[in-house]
Amino acid sequence: MIKQSEHEILGTVRRLVAERVDEASLDDSASFLEQTNLDSLGVVELLAAIEEEFSINIDFVMIDPASLLSISGLTRHVSTLMDESDGG
Repeated sequence: MIKQSEHEILGTVRRLVAERVDEASLDDSASFLEQTNLDSLGVVELLAAIEEEFSINIDFVMIDPASLLSISGLTRHVSTLMDESDGG
């Protein structure tokens, strides 16, 4: 797995979100459920796409689900998971 910077992860997360929402400019800290047209199924599909894109597995039991409902929260979580998978 190629190590990506948090900035690169953020760009990819923004792209994956932009592919699924109507809003042209979404604040990174805005909740998908409150500020976009995504419903709960759309969020699940987004998370599945993120898992596939980054070759990670998001363990929903071990985290606060609310932390996955914004671009900034997803970016932090993906970055942490990638660091852990690299042995860091």
